[in-house]
Amino acid sequence: MNTEDYTGYLKRILTPHRFQHSLGVMEVMRELAEVYQLDRTQAMTAGLLHDAAKDLEPEQLLALAEEARIEFRHSCERLPVYLHAPVSAYLVSKELGITDSLILDAISTHSYFGVGDNFNEPFSWCLRSADLVEPGRGWKGVKRLRSVVYAGRLEEAALLQCSWLIKFLPEIGIPVHPNLIESIRLLSARLNIGEAFCEREET
Repeated sequence: MNTEDYTGYLKRILTPHRFQHSLGVMEVMRELAEVYQLDRTQAMTAGLLHDAAKDLEPEQLLALAEEARIEFRHSCERLPVYLHAPVSAYLVSKELGITDSLILDAISTHSYFGVGDNFNEPFSWCLRSADLVEPGRGWKGVKRLRSVVYAGRLEEAALLQCSWLIKFLPEIGIPVHPNLIESIRLLSARLNIGEAFCEREET
């Protein structure tokens, strides 16, 4: 993958911190591609471009959402923490010519916004995990997630990530997206794991 095709654009629209984060997520996606037999170029592209709209002002995000005809299913989706994902997908499609539906769906739903045809694909869950475990992150609680996702236990990693987010987001004043709750319900049923798993403290 020739990252120079995209890095010039990202440097113009992202802060240096966000750009470094994007490089970190790209690298994690490269590594997870080996673990989960993903296409490496697709994985790295999604990792690099996933936050293309993250540093835009809220008004810009809303304007681009209107331009892209993005539908809001929940009131919380107007918040930048959720809205930046589908707007990022729109931007990289419009400005960089990205047309791959797997990449665009993964970017669009990595904040749990919407549903998308590939919402529950391993590719999309890898991107959500990579977003949290890239080396530049210093958040408490993701060490266990890192070990689980690299061990090839993706559904378990997805459940860990969702359960961590529903505790973390209210602490910083952000409402929990209903898709997070639904993902926990589905993953818990699939894995036959109860709340005790979700509440276990990181060791």
